[in-house]
Amino acid sequence: MNIHLRLYAGTQSGMLILRGVGDIWTSMGGSREFQPYFKDQVVDSVYGCRTSPEVVYVGVTSDGLYRTKDEGRHWTRILEADIRWVTVDPTDDRVVYAGTEPVHLYRSEDGGDTWLELKGLLTLPEEVRRNWWFPRPPHQGHVRHIYIDPKNPQCLYLALEHGGIVRSFDRGETWEDVSEGLEYPDIHMIVQSPSSSTKFFAATSRGFFQADPPEKGWKKREKGIESDYFHDVILLPGEPAAMFLAAGHGSPQYWDRPTGADGRIYRSEDGGKTWRQVGAGLPVNHTAMCWQLAYNPHNKDSIFAAFGSVARGNNTDGPSGEGAIYVTYDRGDTWEEVGQQKRDTKFLSLPAIRVLWAAAEI
Repeated sequence: MNIHLRLYAGTQSGMLILRGVGDIWTSMGGSREFQPYFKDQVVDSVYGCRTSPEVVYVGVTSDGLYRTKDEGRHWTRILEADIRWVTVDPTDDRVVYAGTEPVHLYRSEDGGDTWLELKGLLTLPEEVRRNWWFPRPPHQGHVRHIYIDPKNPQCLYLALEHGGIVRSFDRGETWEDVSEGLEYPDIHMIVQSPSSSTKFFAATSRGFFQADPPEKGWKKREKGIESDYFHDVILLPGEPAAMFLAAGHGSPQYWDRPTGADGRIYRSEDGGKTWRQVGAGLPVNHTAMCWQLAYNPHNKDSIFAAFGSVARGNNTDGPSGEGAIYVTYDRGDTWEEVGQQKRDTKFLSLPAIRVLWAAAEI
């Protein structure tokens, strides 16, 4: 039986929805051409409900948070703000968090119908908040990632770009800074170790770090890694559990060189102690950066990897280049490009991908 999937791919100039039936992929509506939703707008975050896959949230920079309840056919703006990340509580699809630029955090208890700002975040000390900045105008930091502990949803972590890492144990009412040891406060993602409830990892623009626990400080954990720029991390359960890390070389402002971002994907199967590059089917040194790794809801050994020749983090990014989406079905050993036919004829021409969400089609 063919598996039906939808990929929600956010780009520099809108969002493409790809429909997959087996290994055949088309854009929404059956066309082979790129037909974006939110045309000419920057889509910087996308997240969906796991128990209700027809419900997906999309953050559009300098515009707002949008929701679909019918697999992307119709969209409604449910929060007006410069949205930079949206996350659904892994224990309750009704609870949604949205982070913005400048740094603010909002929570909905009813699937996005109404929102409450968690103003306790703004009461952190001035010496913490002064780090909430960005190198380019308007020089305001933003929420790059929201991590919710799946075993204790009272516990939240925010990765701030720039601004470090802050943590709450009461669903965002009160906060503390846990950035000690990070070399530079440009944080892209934070995740919990698959082997320890107290160990966390942070992907940053200047290193990949581990803390156990975060309040004791962060240290680099890069054995086997040749890259120095890190963006996304994803965990696959199993024996052994696997961690995948998206990495590049140097800062985005230097990626106009012939080697581009030198994008790579690494895997660890020993809880982050050692890493090695994967895998067959991916370019050894991809000129584009892998910005997002996404779970395949139909296969516990499968993830998608979204690449794009574009810098992220600000809605004034310049024109983007080409993009590609790859999928692995064997935990990263081998990969194939989505839309690549058996005769090496690629019929899906994608722009640079910034964010990605994979949902089962109902």
